[in-house]
Amino acid sequence: MTQDNYTEENQNRFPSPETTDEIDLTEILRKLWIKRKFILKTTGIFLLIGLFIALFSPVKYTAHCTVVPQSGKDGASSNLGGLAAMMGVNIGTGASGGETLSPNVYPQIVKSVPFTREIMQTPIKVERSEGKEITLYDFYTNKEYQPFNLIGSVKKYTIGLPFLLINAIRESGIQEEILPADNVSLPTLNKEEEEVYQTIQNSMQLNLNPKEGYITIDYTFPEAEAAARITDKVRKTLEQYVMAFKSEKMEDNLAFVQQSFDEAQEDFQQKQERLAIFQDANRGLTTASARATEQRLRSEYDIAFTVYNELAKQLEQAKLAVKESKPVLTVIEPVVVPVQKSAPRRIIILVVFIFLGFITGIGWIFTKPLFQNIVQSIKEEEEITVSPIHDNMIG
Repeated sequence: MTQDNYTEENQNRFPSPETTDEIDLTEILRKLWIKRKFILKTTGIFLLIGLFIALFSPVKYTAHCTVVPQSGKDGASSNLGGLAAMMGVNIGTGASGGETLSPNVYPQIVKSVPFTREIMQTPIKVERSEGKEITLYDFYTNKEYQPFNLIGSVKKYTIGLPFLLINAIRESGIQEEILPADNVSLPTLNKEEEEVYQTIQNSMQLNLNPKEGYITIDYTFPEAEAAARITDKVRKTLEQYVMAFKSEKMEDNLAFVQQSFDEAQEDFQQKQERLAIFQDANRGLTTASARATEQRLRSEYDIAFTVYNELAKQLEQAKLAVKESKPVLTVIEPVVVPVQKSAPRRIIILVVFIFLGFITGIGWIFTKPLFQNIVQSIKEEEEITVSPIHDNMIG
């Protein structure tokens, strides 16, 4: 046998890696083609499930608005710090009364229990209330106002059935109410309020855009007009909370400036009286020491007068700031009643379920032999284990 014939024979007997890969790929495609009906059936079943979910999922609308927080500090008193310190009057940083809450705190505000309780009392009109105004709390706690949710009912009594039974067992137990020893009224939620709280928090979104400096407020609800009213209520309530903080800071600032002004006024009057007494007692004296003392007293008087005069202006500004009411959230995109539904996204649901059905069918085709081998191995091991015992019993 020649060398060339030997090489050719070995190549035919032992295929190259490239040929092996092609054979494997061909085998995979052949297996998929043979099982194509199974893949189509699986995809069809998932398509029907997706179609059911897409058609019977509750309709939702999302209303939103965009606001810009107004921030800033009144630094008119900062230039008085050096002069006031020289006179022993501390006007500190409390004199800046224009402070507002940082927008980074807003998400924590809307998550708070008092804030959510105010949102619960939002008056709305829904289709099933027949023109009567109800609160958001009434809507979430009274089934007669809510549209029928087939998907929710199916999920509740299938996937959610174990949790439903657990909650029923817990409610049947005896619960003792523990009150604080000092009888301090703390914000608490009962079971029904806790459920409404979670529903509102899941429906409400507040997104910060620190780069552009604006905030978007969204609320999702089954009816468009009610979604817009709730979103506007969230915006107004947030503005009230921020304004309340600002008003409290301005009132604290007014009290602080008033105290600083009283101290500066007393100090100024003392310096004024001391200078006047010295001038009356040393009239006509021309000694160098007398002139130096008078110059020192006059310098102290001038500084005290400057601080007193500036604090008098600050006091008037602080009084005006308390009376003045400026919006802390400027609306750049007001709430409008949404026209387009935000859920369900039927096309996306169908595409996702078709993809899942296709992948599930293919996955089962290739994993089924693996499971069969595992089951067969377990059976063989059991037979091997049982066989000696059976022989011993016969013997």
